[in-house]
Amino acid sequence: MLIKKDKIRVGGSEIWIDETGILILAIGEEEEISLEEVTECFNTYRRLGIGPDNRVLQLINPGDNAQMSPEGRKYASVHGKDYFKASAVISNSLSIRLLVNFFNSFYKSEVPFKMFGTEDAARKWLDAFR
Repeated sequence: MLIKKDKIRVGGSEIWIDETGILILAIGEEEEISLEEVTECFNTYRRLGIGPDNRVLQLINPGDNAQMSPEGRKYASVHGKDYFKASAVISNSLSIRLLVNFFNSFYKSEVPFKMFGTEDAARKWLDAFR
């Protein structure tokens, strides 16, 4: 099992793999994630050994006002299938809910992608993809 508890900073985000093998992406409160930051996150995933032969579960914890550029969303939707079995977002923010719903309906990602109000609910859902 791949475990790396050290947090890797990429722009205004932090990435690490927790003790259960889930990749955590914590995004800063007011962070605007550009295409460059998204591609650097994916480069970090590769350096962690994640890829088509070693896809993982992802837990995203965005700040309530975090945003992602349209180019970044497109990149994530195209490349996510090579890195993730499923991705869960933890948030109670209406703006994040709108972003998740838009992402799901517009990009039709091959990776199951769902939002939850609590970490426990998100982890329970992710566990079904192990």
